[in-house]
Amino acid sequence: MRPPGLTAPLLARRRITLTLLTTLPLLTTLPFTAQAGPVRVRLVNGTSGGPGSAELLTLYRLGEGMEPVASLPDAGPEEVLEAPPGDARPFLLQATYRGVNYNQPLRLEPDGSGEAAPTVLTVYEPFGTWEEPEIGLTTWRALYRRLPGPADALRVDHIFIVENRTDPPRTFTSDSETLRFRLPPAALLLEVPMVNATGQTGMPVPQSSFPVGDDGDYAIRTAFKPGTTEVVLSYQVRYQGERYEAALVAPRASPEVLLFASPADVRIEIPPGAPPGWELLGPDEAAGITGARKFEVAAGEAFGLVFSGGSLPAPTEAPGQPSGRPLPPLAAEPEGGGSAVGTIGLLPDRGRASKWAIALLMAAALGFGLLHRGLGGGSSPRPGPAR
Repeated sequence: MRPPGLTAPLLARRRITLTLLTTLPLLTTLPFTAQAGPVRVRLVNGTSGGPGSAELLTLYRLGEGMEPVASLPDAGPEEVLEAPPGDARPFLLQATYRGVNYNQPLRLEPDGSGEAAPTVLTVYEPFGTWEEPEIGLTTWRALYRRLPGPADALRVDHIFIVENRTDPPRTFTSDSETLRFRLPPAALLLEVPMVNATGQTGMPVPQSSFPVGDDGDYAIRTAFKPGTTEVVLSYQVRYQGERYEAALVAPRASPEVLLFASPADVRIEIPPGAPPGWELLGPDEAAGITGARKFEVAAGEAFGLVFSGGSLPAPTEAPGQPSGRPLPPLAAEPEGGGSAVGTIGLLPDRGRASKWAIALLMAAALGFGLLHRGLGGGSSPRPGPAR
């Protein structure tokens, strides 16, 4: 493939938000508990509210990958899977329905006694047309961090928040594509990009992707289930002569785009010819971040921002950031062909760096008074210009 100035209360609120955002993923991924041996499963159709079914019901043992230990085709509303005894490692229960995988983490206790309650797994009917307000990109945020090291580089994390508000709830899926993004030129990429999607289970799922057209666009086929799905695109680019021009395209219409840079003395410029509406934010020296913002971005809208300068941070690793481990191929297909949800593995946790970046982004947004709309749970008015 081809490689493709803040008051004390605001600062306190940012610290609280950062703590919550770094802790919440850990809470949401705590597995359900069941005893070893027979695993009772109850399938529910979340769209109809009635009994559910699945083309395939599988129990996986999680470690450095997914090891299937029991499976059942053509599963009905009430089923039983036999789990291996004496193994307390995390497991994953997966139901495949209408081409989409629905997952439920659980831990089997080898010394459990008594009859375990059934594990409830909910599936949904699919739909294939992206129509707002049923489904939409509520925000797009990105963080450009200057990295220390032998090669002057920027670490880039894009966070796309997709909200599926269908009623009755359904899953958006498509055989062609569900979300696309533009990558930097191959000559500027220092590693193969990584894409993760995190839904209601709180488990980051690596996504396979594929090129679309000849402009450096790539797409994924992630199934967007009811509720919020967080898609994170991460890569590293050359910071040649302490300068990088980001050429971006909006994957879907969004109420806002927020781009941040770290450290705070990185300069952000809006080049001539950029779409109207962009404004510069900060810098926020306390948070070590500066930024730019635009409201009401149209689907397919192209824009560029120039990042330059900035002090070089000390060569220490950010919390949860991986230490130069190679990333998985961007366009690699999972075993068994393309999947609507990719693959899952607990070791290594490929989402730790992304979680840290997201926490920092959300805390910075709160500091700038920008935490609103989709992420704020309401339609609060737009904040005024940063001071």
